[in-house]
Amino acid sequence: MKKYLYALLLVFTAVTGFYFFYSWSLLPPGERFIYQIDDPYIHMAIAKNFALNGVWSINSGGFDSASSSILYTLLLTSLIKLFGIWEFYPFVINVICGYLAIYTVYRYFKDFYGAAELKWAIALLLPFSLLYAMVLISMEHTVHMFLMVLAIYFIHKNVESNFQTKDFIKLLTVVFFVSIVRFESMFFTASLAFAMFLRKDFAKGILVVVTGFSAIVIFGIISEIHGGYFFPNSVMIKGSLPSGNNIVENVVTLFKKGIFLNTSFYKCLFFPFVILIVYLTGKYRSKKINLFFKNETLMITIFSMSIIHSLFAFLKYRYENYVMISVLMVVIPVISAFFKRFNEEKRKLNSANVVMLFSLVMMTVFSLYRFQFMHKPSMVSSKNIYEQQVEMSRFLGKYYRGQKVAANDIGAISYYSGVQLFDIVGLGSTQVAKFKMENKKLPRKVFDEKYRNFLINYTAKNNFVIAVIYPEWFPGKTPASWIPVASWKIQDNKAAAIDRVVFYALEPEQVKPLQQNLMKFDLNKNVEQWFYVLK
Repeated sequence: MKKYLYALLLVFTAVTGFYFFYSWSLLPPGERFIYQIDDPYIHMAIAKNFALNGVWSINSGGFDSASSSILYTLLLTSLIKLFGIWEFYPFVINVICGYLAIYTVYRYFKDFYGAAELKWAIALLLPFSLLYAMVLISMEHTVHMFLMVLAIYFIHKNVESNFQTKDFIKLLTVVFFVSIVRFESMFFTASLAFAMFLRKDFAKGILVVVTGFSAIVIFGIISEIHGGYFFPNSVMIKGSLPSGNNIVENVVTLFKKGIFLNTSFYKCLFFPFVILIVYLTGKYRSKKINLFFKNETLMITIFSMSIIHSLFAFLKYRYENYVMISVLMVVIPVISAFFKRFNEEKRKLNSANVVMLFSLVMMTVFSLYRFQFMHKPSMVSSKNIYEQQVEMSRFLGKYYRGQKVAANDIGAISYYSGVQLFDIVGLGSTQVAKFKMENKKLPRKVFDEKYRNFLINYTAKNNFVIAVIYPEWFPGKTPASWIPVASWKIQDNKAAAIDRVVFYALEPEQVKPLQQNLMKFDLNKNVEQWFYVLK
């Protein structure tokens, strides 16, 4: 069976290694590897400030909960404390967790199934779950995926042992770590507890809830004591909860946006769900429902978690991949069992078999689509981030270190530049997050006008000197008092939110110094710099 482990490791290493070295080769000779999105630098900035200054913020003072992962940021903090500052801790963690995920997938199918399932894993794991891409962006998603595979292993083991104490303790340990790796893990905790309640294991279900939510509650209380929200700013701002007061309308809206009218749901989850539903319908058609609840704890957990994630979170090639690898783990045995029975029946094409075959084909097609979709970003994203975010941080660190700067893509700036950063989007600045939450029910036009005035007044009152932003992200027109001096534009953009950033002087006396600094700066030759004609 070890040949399948070697095959899994070989495929993972080859694909990840190819994109890693190719993307690195596009950077200037001698340049270090750059992460493929800006966000890992946010984690690194918070971890650095927490390790060195004891503050949970992108800045060297205050409290701004910009991190989407308690565990990941604390892990980075510990490494900085132990070994000093090094920007490649996220990549090392992701490589290790990527290989651990591969090994755990192998152990799961080896221990509970067989060679047929491992062959399907070799074929589908990377394109369906995008594990290799998560390693390259080096966020907490790879850790999340590894822990979810581990959770699936122990749920299956617990079902087989009828939740014996020693097995259940191992599961609870994994539940705890899953719960603090990303806040979407609340969906997993709730789903597992729900599955336990269906088994009538109420005490164990309550233990799952306590284990899975205790750390989140403690962190939320600490955050509120320090003036933040119970959840991080990113969760509060990006969450998809409807803002209306009618409960029925809100539920309908959730299902419309999250599932029925969500094309990403059909690309990611619809056909695997069809496979599971056809399988379970055939298996339990004439059996008691209690038998289903007892035997299918794992499927109930993963199915419920996937639905809740679709309703309340994103399905956008990153956030959902802990769901994708989990779904794949429960679908592969169903596919393998189907083909075994299909061949025994001499490939009889009844309606159920046709649906299964069609769904498998579509699942494979969309897996290849996801792989193809990530191909170009996996090749050029490091170059994009280097030419925009890293260059911005280098410029600001050289000329504005210690000064007050407004921005709206904050990762590399917060980690490298040493400026006092104000995030106009709100992920890294609680003042903005609070404004957005307090005014989110306003009509869009009214909200934008009020938001615009808030940003103008805040930056003026607190003596910010320049802003480096995407003008498209500013609510309404940028203010007349913000004087555009120059713009930078990158080519072949796949990673930056927008290909053009604009530098603004926020006071007239800042115009000439900003212009001179931009002229003196040794900007990457691939970046197009354009100066505004100042009147």
